[in-house]
Amino acid sequence: MPLIRGGTLRDVLNRGPMDTLAAWRYLREIGDGLQHAHDAGIVHRDLKPTNVLIHADGRAMLADFGLARGAGQPTHLTTIGLAIGTPGYMAPEQVMGHDVDKRADIYAMGVLTFEMLTGRLPYIGSNRMEVAYATVNTPIPSAVKINANLPDELDVLLAKVLAKDPGQRPQTVRELLAQMARLPQRRTSAAGLAAATTAAASASASAAGGVAVLPKPATSSNGPDTTSMRAVKAAPPPPMLHGSPPPTPTSAGGSTIRTLELMGVRPARARGRFILNGHFSNFVHVARDVTGDRWPEVAYAAGLVQYIEQDAPQDEQLSSPVESLSRLNEAFETIYGPESEDMIRAWGRRATERWLAEGRHGLGGARRFVPGRQRKLAGLVKNFTEAMDNVRGEHTHAWLQVDEHQFWLVNFSNMFALGRIKTVKSCHVWTSTIETILRWAGLANDWYVEEVECGSVTGTFDCAFAIRSSETS
Repeated sequence: MPLIRGGTLRDVLNRGPMDTLAAWRYLREIGDGLQHAHDAGIVHRDLKPTNVLIHADGRAMLADFGLARGAGQPTHLTTIGLAIGTPGYMAPEQVMGHDVDKRADIYAMGVLTFEMLTGRLPYIGSNRMEVAYATVNTPIPSAVKINANLPDELDVLLAKVLAKDPGQRPQTVRELLAQMARLPQRRTSAAGLAAATTAAASASASAAGGVAVLPKPATSSNGPDTTSMRAVKAAPPPPMLHGSPPPTPTSAGGSTIRTLELMGVRPARARGRFILNGHFSNFVHVARDVTGDRWPEVAYAAGLVQYIEQDAPQDEQLSSPVESLSRLNEAFETIYGPESEDMIRAWGRRATERWLAEGRHGLGGARRFVPGRQRKLAGLVKNFTEAMDNVRGEHTHAWLQVDEHQFWLVNFSNMFALGRIKTVKSCHVWTSTIETILRWAGLANDWYVEEVECGSVTGTFDCAFAIRSSETS
């Protein structure tokens, strides 16, 4: 095994509940490893935070297969007749010493999800026996009652994943990840709308010379998001999530990007119709690799049949139609349906990795950025937006550091969003691209990414992304 220097998921959880975006990223990476093991006929049987290693570049890596068993091997008791595994993460059938299969690992994924988002296990007790008894006999608790930021849909999913009967759970990790991908990121409530309205009023007052004060920009960069809270009668406030909630007026009917412009982000309106051939060719090449045998379907749906057997031109001329990548993005959604988000994220990640490996990005070496997590990120975002402006041949990207906890990034006339009208945020390529660049710079453990305003939803095709600190504010 390689030496993994980033600690474990337990070290991350010791800081408290995680933001849903950071949790979903880790769960997707853990799930990919677990699905690979299941495809090989291996049941892990001891999935827990200390068995998830965090790479220095931010990737979660599944480890410690010491209790794993292959298909056809006994999977229930040790030689002394005791159920094996870790109390709290063991499925009910595992607690009772029955034979277990991959659905016990899926149950453990549900426990990890519950713990990552609430800061505690579903079932607790003063000793192993109490935890084991609760696992088998106690109704599934509500994560939303512990952390009121979470959406009700999460409780619905956890009721399936933590079901006492293995037959009622998702039958594969791939199925579980697909269901997780469709969950809202957080609850939308009247409290959230009120907070957003206040933020919008503050922004307007500041722009008009009033007394409202906005966070002072530390540099020139990026965009916001909404965090909403549900009111709970006679209950203590829920645990805070990592990162500080930025002032975002989108839920109140205003525009996040308009607020950013009031805060100093220079607006832009794309005029050019073309992007760099080399950038377009890179995404076409990787799309062919990611889709494999289905590439002809995707290429046909995107109107790119001329590239079924060959790459696009790879020179540095601005002559590839800007809307081509948007059509290719739409083709992924059309062909892959519910699985499209994972496919699109893989497409964005691998294309960015290839772009970085070629060294023509203009970002400089990852080790050459000035030390200090905030200064390093500021330099990275600045260089990245300039590189993306070069791809477009004009200024279409901007960024803003709001405070020590968050940077906001705006992609005007997003080339992956143009012409795509959606009801939910869907710029997974760009989210994955920014995450990949953070990994490359060694910052993925310190910051995470969230799409805040989707131009395909607003119809402007201008998109805003938040890069937030993983530390508790």
